[in-house]
Amino acid sequence: MRSPALPRISASGFGRRGPRAGFTLVELLVVIAIIGVLIGLLLPAVQAARESARRIQCTNNLRQIGLAAVNYESAKKFLVPAFLGDNSLISQAGGYNSWPTWAALLLPYMEEKTLADLWDLKRVVAAQVPAAYQTPVKSYSCPSRLPPVLSESDFATPGGTTSDYAASFGTLVTPASDTTFSQANGAVVPAIAKIGPADAKGPVLLSSKHQVSVGKVTDGTSKTAMFGEKWISATEPRGRNGDASIYSGIRNTQRRMMGFSVPENGSRKLLTPTYGAGEVPISVAGSYFGGPHSGITIFGFADGHVQSLSNAAAIEVLTALATRNGGEAVDTNGL
Repeated sequence: MRSPALPRISASGFGRRGPRAGFTLVELLVVIAIIGVLIGLLLPAVQAARESARRIQCTNNLRQIGLAAVNYESAKKFLVPAFLGDNSLISQAGGYNSWPTWAALLLPYMEEKTLADLWDLKRVVAAQVPAAYQTPVKSYSCPSRLPPVLSESDFATPGGTTSDYAASFGTLVTPASDTTFSQANGAVVPAIAKIGPADAKGPVLLSSKHQVSVGKVTDGTSKTAMFGEKWISATEPRGRNGDASIYSGIRNTQRRMMGFSVPENGSRKLLTPTYGAGEVPISVAGSYFGGPHSGITIFGFADGHVQSLSNAAAIEVLTALATRNGGEAVDTNGL
């Protein structure tokens, strides 16, 4: 008797399963969570690396400014002045006019000859061709801050380009009665001007007498600040007040002070970006140094070297570094 026929089963079918549906919801959530943790771990490191690169670029900017100032002194036998001329045109009709500032005077020594050739140093800034005062200079801007803009409510409309660096004027704002700026005790102070009659283009600078030679920096060029990062209030729009054009007659935009001021009976410390304009110890908010970098402000010194100072540096130290001939002894190592 024959056995009933059995169904044929292919050997290739053994062990085969149906198609898998893919990740389960739990597996997907685990993968997303892992990716999120990795991003959380990597993002601060990436941001820190970017800020480190920006800080290095800012340091290089101040080094370029400092070397230009050293070359200026070598050529002129005097330190670069804060500005030529006087304050006679400030707040008069036409806005905050100024004679050329240190930012214009250093251009020939910063590989900016084409831009320097646009300037007529015997004329006020508003009499220059707009390209002279509106063209940004890369080395004048810190990459940790907003890009430069043209200033508002200034000597012209639109005004001039901005900068994140200022000259060290000393410890105090000189009163208007001090027309020779004899009380300015920093490394970068104005030159004494002889101004001739105005012509169709405005007043003419006949001569300008520089005031500070290296010999007058008796505290030592390596211990006297020359340029530094400006403190700019985060609550103020870019391009106004203390952040106006680097060529403006608004003096706080081109020079700053630090340390103890005897006439003002107050101190200027280094400010962090978190300070508001109404929180500063002395009322002139635009007169402070302070960088956008965490915990430090970068300075260029009169010998050309660049150094970061702790924002917690003592007032006595800042006073010593701000003055060119105060007779203070200060150790800058570890600041």
